[in-house]
Parts: sequence; structure tokens; C-alpha cells
Amino acid sequence: MGFLSKLLRGPTPIDVMRADLFMEYHSLTSTGRAAVQWVSLGSDDPNLRPFLVALLYARILVAHAETRTKLFELVDVISKQNVRDEGHTGFLFPKWMLPVGFGAPEERIWPWVLVDSPRALSKPKVYNATLQAFPESRHFGINLKMAFGQERILAPASPLIAITSYAGSTDQEGRYELAVLLWQVNEFYGSPDRVLIGSESKALAAATTAIRSGDLRVPKN
Repeated sequence: MGFLSKLLRGPTPIDVMRADLFMEYHSLTSTGRAAVQWVSLGSDDPNLRPFLVALLYARILVAHAETRTKLFELVDVISKQNVRDEGHTGFLFPKWMLPVGFGAPEERIWPWVLVDSPRALSKPKVYNATLQAFPESRHFGINLKMAFGQERILAPASPLIAITSYAGSTDQEGRYELAVLLWQVNEFYGSPDRVLIGSESKALAAATTAIRSGDLRVPKN
């Protein structure tokens, strides 16, 4: 019996793996640096990492209404590009500035500089994203713990950091698989206006079902 089958037959939710995002943002210069560490809890299978990345993306769509539309659009464009060329494009997100108002300068949500280790950061804020398996529904979910402070920047930046980090650590096939998963999460929602509280697990489940059906058509735009 494979690990995934054992996992989904267990009596209680099981923590599978965790992504720790270490983020250091300087408001005065509007610059950020980050590191991502993967922690094995129930499995060290790297093929499960895209599921956690997709769930983190969906959770931030749900939780952060202010930047939901822009985040949805950015991921939609670049995931479809990577689906069309099977991961060749890569995940290079464009510059993203957040209006502050009251005459204050805009703050930069993206890009960030990714470093190899959190030791390169002085006082990072940490987001802990844990992939969980739920036996009854046979689906995955996410437990996300977010550090307090700078949420307007860190929350929308966190999925971009996770996507970029994973894409940089895998090959073209891995980027393609992540792109298909993100694209299908967006297809489940259809539009940022249809993102509902508590929908992230359903979005991932619908995405994996669509992928397994083998009936996907390459997006035209």
C-alpha cells in the first residue's frame, strides 16, 4: 500500500508536510527578501509540494480581499503561459505596487529577493503553511499560521514567494505540473468575485479531479 493510500485511510487529519516562509520586508525602501524551507512531517515526497503551494495561493485568495483580484489575475496569466508551453516560461511575476493612499508612496508587493537560508535574514516574519490530509473527505487542506504585522504586503506576497521558490527548485515538467494545478484552481473559481470563505480545499479537489480526467484543453488566453 502506498503512502498516500495509508494516509487517507487514517482516522484523524494528518500533517503531511510544512512550508515555512521567512519574510523580511523594509517599508522605507519597499523591498523584501525571503527564504522557504520545506519540513517533512508525514512525508518527504516532493511531488506533494505543489498541492501545498496551490492551497496557500487559494487560502490567500480567500483571506485577503484587498489584493484578491490582482493576485488572481497575475497567477492566471502566468499559469496559462506555462500550461501552453509546458513549463518553459517559468514563473517570473511582474512588478506589483500597492497604493497606500493619503499621499504616501506606493508599497511594493513584488518582486522579492529569494535567499537560500533564513539565516541570511535578520528579523523575518514567518508564515507556517501545513499540508493536511483529511481521511473522511479524502482531500487535502491547509493549516496556515501567519505572523502578525505587515499583512497588506506579506499576505499577497506569500503565495508568489512559494510559487517562485518551488518553480526555481524543480525542472520544466515540475513547473508545468504546478501551472496546471494553479490554472485549474482558478478555473474552479472562474473569477475572483466567486472566491468564498472555506473554499480552498474544494478548489484543490476540483483541480485534481479535472487533471485526472485527462480531458483538459490548453487555454487560448
